[in-house]
Amino acid sequence: MTDSPYIPVAFFGATGGCANACLVHTLKAGNLTVIQGDATDIAAVKRALVPGPNNGRMVSTIISGLGGSPKLQLSALTPVTLDNPHICEQSTNVLLSAIRELQSSQCSQAQQKPLLAIISTTGISSAAEDVPFLFRLFYHYFLAVPHQDKRKMERAIISSMDTTDPSDRPLRGFVSVRPSLLTGDHNITSGRGWKTLRVGTEDKPAVGYTIQRADVGEWIFEQVLKTGAEKWMNRMVTLTN
Repeated sequence: MTDSPYIPVAFFGATGGCANACLVHTLKAGNLTVIQGDATDIAAVKRALVPGPNNGRMVSTIISGLGGSPKLQLSALTPVTLDNPHICEQSTNVLLSAIRELQSSQCSQAQQKPLLAIISTTGISSAAEDVPFLFRLFYHYFLAVPHQDKRKMERAIISSMDTTDPSDRPLRGFVSVRPSLLTGDHNITSGRGWKTLRVGTEDKPAVGYTIQRADVGEWIFEQVLKTGAEKWMNRMVTLTN
């Protein structure tokens, strides 16, 4: 979890990859409070959302880069699974429940609706195809299990926002970042730069083969944290080189 005087941010799953790259950029303008715990433990999540340095207020922005570790299994239908095939769905449901519980215990609704940015994936779109033809077998067959988890994660968030009364929504908005196949690590010097990326939406995706984790993290920092996601609020955003 990170906290800055201007943008208090909670990070979940920032031990490596895209979220960690975003965290590094964020730390340049703030301080770090580490809260140990399981992202499926609602008590630990609530502690991260309302850290001590934030004087009892909920953070204004949440970045979630949680995901499972892949492992092979003897199955013709699903040869690749995860150590926890439901980690994204479970942690997202716990996060939303934690937010609602905190909101119900506080009096000011206006200041406790955070913006949530999640790191999802291409290959799960229900609209236009966002995976290159040569990658489709790999994505839709070998990655079926992790992609199903990402779908359920997105659905949980969309469902929580599906109400005509804005006061019933736990979030002020969300951004689902769908990168193409991730390469590299979280080292921010290893990327090509966020301005080199091609960006699309679910209806008009940017279709490409790979993207570096460092660039995904930098894009989230520049286009979500620094701007409040003005251009991308409540959208599925595809990123690729």
